[in-house]
Amino acid sequence: MKTSTKIAVATFVLGILGVATITQTTYALSKETFNKVAEAVNRNWEANDDLEEVQEVIQLQKLAKISLQQASQAAQQKIGGEPHQVELENENGNLVYTVEIGETEVIVDAGNGRVLYVEKLNQEDNEAAEASRPRSSIQVPNSQNNDRETNDDN
Repeated sequence: MKTSTKIAVATFVLGILGVATITQTTYALSKETFNKVAEAVNRNWEANDDLEEVQEVIQLQKLAKISLQQASQAAQQKIGGEPHQVELENENGNLVYTVEIGETEVIVDAGNGRVLYVEKLNQEDNEAAEASRPRSSIQVPNSQNNDRETNDDN
């Protein structure tokens, strides 16, 4: 084979290898870039979810007539013990504080501080029992009716 033919073949082979390397590098960069963009989008969605939750809590707090501390005291008076978590929630259209003491949830009316009911944390939901539970004195308008069971599914 002539030298010029050898040079042409070598150039061709090196050219193909170079294109393959460039293509592979571009693909790797594209994959890395895609992953970075996907992570940023996920962070943004999580931030939006957090922002929506904060906005909902602010709206609920505007409706509540008693404080978190008053709800906590009502729960302590009912069952004793030390609360380890207290949350203001829209539960099926009822504005309530959920106070966790040990393995028990005490549901307190956010309007008047009355204990509505008590249940064990690991207790399964019973639709008949839920339907017969007392309603709170403050009903949350439908536009804000996102009870915690719905939020947990999202």
